[in-house]
Amino acid sequence: MVAGFFSRRPELLPAQRGSALVVGFSGGPDSAALLVALRACASRFGFSLRALHVDHRLDEGSGRRARAAQRIARELRVAFHLRVARPMEAGWSIEEWARRERYRLLAAAARCLPAAAVVTAHHRLDQAETVLLRILLGSGTAGLAAIRPVSHRLGPPLLRPLLDLEPGHLRRYVTEHGIRPVDDPTNLAPGPRRNFVRHRLLPFLAAGTPDPAALLTRVARAAQSAEPIVRRLLDDALEPRPGPACCEIGVRALTRLPATLWPAALARLHRLAGAPYPPTRAARRELRRQLERRRETGASVGCDCGDGWRWEQRRDRLRVLRRPPSAVDQRIELLEEPGTE
Repeated sequence: MVAGFFSRRPELLPAQRGSALVVGFSGGPDSAALLVALRACASRFGFSLRALHVDHRLDEGSGRRARAAQRIARELRVAFHLRVARPMEAGWSIEEWARRERYRLLAAAARCLPAAAVVTAHHRLDQAETVLLRILLGSGTAGLAAIRPVSHRLGPPLLRPLLDLEPGHLRRYVTEHGIRPVDDPTNLAPGPRRNFVRHRLLPFLAAGTPDPAALLTRVARAAQSAEPIVRRLLDDALEPRPGPACCEIGVRALTRLPATLWPAALARLHRLAGAPYPPTRAARRELRRQLERRRETGASVGCDCGDGWRWEQRRDRLRVLRRPPSAVDQRIELLEEPGTE
């Protein structure tokens, strides 16, 4: 499982024996399986482990789950660190905020130790769900490529060695090793989009399609192969200028593109700005309407494009940028508890 992942990618192994890997550890069956597997091959590959649990405080049971995660880490003799997410800012969805906080704290821990890499327990069903979510959001090839086994977007390498495995396999693996994982009830909440895909859309597809997860992961692999070519062609055409929480292109460069390429082009612009999602279809229509109005009347462009992001036009440049928080939001103090071991 994990040993095979590192054996196939020796360049990912820490340069110095004893270097740390930060493991995203919720205490659930997936991350528990990852921690057990990493613990089994740590001495072989020469790395030490740090299990990092992020308490988002989304419900009253989050503290109990943190203590359960600490218990499992103690049973496995792995150092445990606890971090508490900072309060959610206005304009963020719960899903977006929770994911951003989780990766922010994982990356911060990796830099602080310092660690050779961050490791998470994403599996085959996570990949299938992500592809479906990206389809629903109108993503281009970059979005459909979904979860990659190795990513460098955090700074330290982000590794996902379980992507080819089913969650049922991971739960059995944990049970066989005598570990009692904890289940997070927020994974059953009806609100988040991923939960809708997991509990309603995927089962609906499975009723008429044999193994839809296999088909969706095949889409991800095809997109991962095509995405570098599409990215290079779009960047050649648009000449984007990314900056902190923003990205800009020339208005003329966008309007010269065929309409069929607009979804991919705008998704690329959002990705370079750091937005987690591409613009919605309605937002793309509104942008096109405003650009056409600008051509006729010279009016400026400015409209929201979802999840706290906004398009603005200044002279001949179009920018997508993070909408600044309100003054009230800026007064909120950040919360972060020191880790425990």
